[in-house]
Amino acid sequence: MHRVDNMGSLLQSFGLKTIIEKLGNEVEFIDITKRNEDNELLRGYKQEYHEERETTGLIGKIKKIDRFTLNRLKIKKKNLEQSNAFEDFRKSQLGIEKRSPEYDVCVIGSDEVFNCLNSGAWGFTSQLFGNVPEADKVITYAASCGSTKYEELPTRVADRIRQSFEKVTAFSTRDKNTHEFVAKLTGKQITDNLDPVLVYDFDQEVKQATLPKMPERSCVVYSYYNRVHTANEIDAINEFCKKHQLTPLAIGAPQFWIKDYVICSPFQCLKIFANADFVITDTFHGTIFASKYASRFAVLVRESNRNKLADLVEKIGMQDHLMDNITEMVEKYKISKNQGKFRTIIEDEQIKTWQYLKDNI
Repeated sequence: MHRVDNMGSLLQSFGLKTIIEKLGNEVEFIDITKRNEDNELLRGYKQEYHEERETTGLIGKIKKIDRFTLNRLKIKKKNLEQSNAFEDFRKSQLGIEKRSPEYDVCVIGSDEVFNCLNSGAWGFTSQLFGNVPEADKVITYAASCGSTKYEELPTRVADRIRQSFEKVTAFSTRDKNTHEFVAKLTGKQITDNLDPVLVYDFDQEVKQATLPKMPERSCVVYSYYNRVHTANEIDAINEFCKKHQLTPLAIGAPQFWIKDYVICSPFQCLKIFANADFVITDTFHGTIFASKYASRFAVLVRESNRNKLADLVEKIGMQDHLMDNITEMVEKYKISKNQGKFRTIIEDEQIKTWQYLKDNI
């Protein structure tokens, strides 16, 4: 997942890497390998959430000639700059160019490594379920199925996963859906752990990060590329920002209607969350960033992430910040998060994480 151009993907990679190193190990990253013989078992099936994306194709191109056209052109250039910032982080902080022919242990995770029905360019690959021939031992840490559910798996895919799971000696999952998914495919014990971005302490990295040029008062909109795209959401956020004299900022990925798309490193991203007056997000890691660093925030639930977001906020005591409709942000702006309860939960989970990794690596 370290190859994905996403703040959460890179920060969970850095967090898990650093924790494992502090346990006395050397860490390298193995790239995800597409395996056609595995992917063909899906026979073209894939989950789709078209309503969460801008319209594509001919109709979409016509619609995109609008009052935001000039901003879209500027965004293209800035998005290339952001991709370069991600790559710089991979090289300087993750050391992704290091490679060894063999490994004592492979840790699969964190993030949506089990999301085989809605995966990236690699499709379904048994490598992510334990088929890692270059490693003597395979474990998982805070693995997630994302939107994939066991009931939706084609039988041939489930059989391949069962076979691959035989090579995994210890299972760690990050949410209820994934725990149940794994339990139906293996009889081995399963530990539940929080995402590395939650359990790793980034305070030193955030302290050392310098902020890029920022407006005096800001509302961070953190989402995937142009996912906040409906007129209803755009108008509601703009009206809210105007009322509270906030400048909407997009970081990590652009939103075509936001002029201030701030290019930043993952560590700077966390610092921007800490300095924002308000945060609106609809992503898993955006919720984590806000829970750790933002003073006030709201989390918009979408169909593709309903299971994992509901599970996350319950585990960390942030249920009050969830909203099903963008207009609810008016009320969420008034809520102060329960920082004391959150810190107690994280401290307990940090101990649990260190113990699991120490016992199984």
